[in-house]
Amino acid sequence: MSRLTSFDNAAHVLDELINLHEQLAKLYEDLATGANRPLSRMLLDFLVSREKKIADTLENYADNAPDKVLKTWIQIPYPEDPEAFLKEFATGATADMEPLQVFELGEKADDFVSRLLSHVHDRCEIKEVKALFADLMQGERNENIALSKAYNSLREM
Repeated sequence: MSRLTSFDNAAHVLDELINLHEQLAKLYEDLATGANRPLSRMLLDFLVSREKKIADTLENYADNAPDKVLKTWIQIPYPEDPEAFLKEFATGATADMEPLQVFELGEKADDFVSRLLSHVHDRCEIKEVKALFADLMQGERNENIALSKAYNSLREM
């Protein structure tokens, strides 16, 4: 994560999100490797796959978005420090978590990303850039719904 205290432009936000999702995937992958509960491992594997997919989607989004939108100067402060979040996030995560704890961990990450995107969206005054963040917010909502569905499917097993 960047040591900057604010986002410079939309491309910077996307880069930070990609990095965050890649780090989350790595954390989930490490937890899944040591998980001793089969349902927790399955949910962690789902989270690994999901985080990698989101990072890839964001990279494709950045590759295909207009340069004008990506390079628009926004200078919006971080609502929370992403590095501090990741450190605190990893603190309570252990290989012996119950499936509900894994689900709550995933929701915690989703909430962080949602707060970040909402913060940037609400402070952005440029219509095209605001629309980019609205799209990303909708994508995050969809991923949160997918996580809930995956957890509920596992609970029924």
